[in-house]
Amino acid sequence: MYRKLLPWHIDQKNHSVCIKKIENKHLKSDKFTLLNWNVHKNNHNFQWLHDFGQILHLYTPDFIAFQEYKTKSKRSILDSRKEYGYGFFSNIEMQKEDSGLINASTCDIEEFNPIFSKHVEPLIKTPKISFFTQYNLEDGQKLTLINTHMINFVKNKKYLSQIRQLEKLCADQDILILTGDFNTWSSKRMHLLKSMTDTLGLDQVSFEIDHHKKSYLAHPLDHLFYKGLKPIKSEILHQIKTSDHKPIIVEFTTTL
Repeated sequence: MYRKLLPWHIDQKNHSVCIKKIENKHLKSDKFTLLNWNVHKNNHNFQWLHDFGQILHLYTPDFIAFQEYKTKSKRSILDSRKEYGYGFFSNIEMQKEDSGLINASTCDIEEFNPIFSKHVEPLIKTPKISFFTQYNLEDGQKLTLINTHMINFVKNKKYLSQIRQLEKLCADQDILILTGDFNTWSSKRMHLLKSMTDTLGLDQVSFEIDHHKKSYLAHPLDHLFYKGLKPIKSEILHQIKTSDHKPIIVEFTTTL
C-alpha cells in the first residue's frame, strides 16, 4: 500500500523511449570507442560535467552507455551535443526528473527495444531495465548495443529471470556489445551471467587492473561482453570520483 506514497512511479503500459535523431546514418570506421558508466544520477553535478567533458576530449567515444542517467525537465545533457544521437529509457519517473539508461552514439539508431524486468526491487518497487539499440555499419552489417542495469536485493531466481530476458535480446546478433551494471555481487550471480554469455559465445573484455572497477563484497559489478569484434584497448578511469562507479573505456575494431 505504501507504494502509492512514493514520489516516483513507472507506468510500463504507457511508457515510451525518448529518441534524439542525427543525420549520420552509419558508423564510418572499422574502429570505434565505447564509454560505459553508471553515473549514479550525478550527471548534472558541476564536477561530473567537467569530468565528462574531459572524457569526450581525450577519448571521443563513438558510443556511450550510461546507467542511472538523470534528466531534468525531460531534457538531456546530450541534447546540446550535436554529434550525438541517443535513446533514453527510464525506470524511475518523477515530476521533473527521470532516471534510467541512455545509449548515445555518433550514428543514428536504426532499431531499438526497451525491456523492463519482470520483477521489482523491494522497498522502492521499481523494475530494472535493459535497452537494445542497433546501428548500421558502413559495410552493411549491423552493430547491436545492449545496455543493462540488473535487478538488486532479490533472490537468484528473480535475477535469473532478467538474465533470460538478456539472453533473448542477445540471440542471433552477429556483432554485439553487452554492457552495463550487472550487480554481480555474489559468485552465484556471476555464474548465472557467465553461463548465459558462454552459451551465446560472447567474450568478456579484460582489464589490466580489474580491481579499479566498482565492487561489492569483492565482486566487480560492471562488465562488457562482445561478439564479432576485437577489443584493441581497455581502460578503467579510476581517478574519476564523481560517481560510485568508474568510467570504462574500450576501443573495438570490426576487423577480426
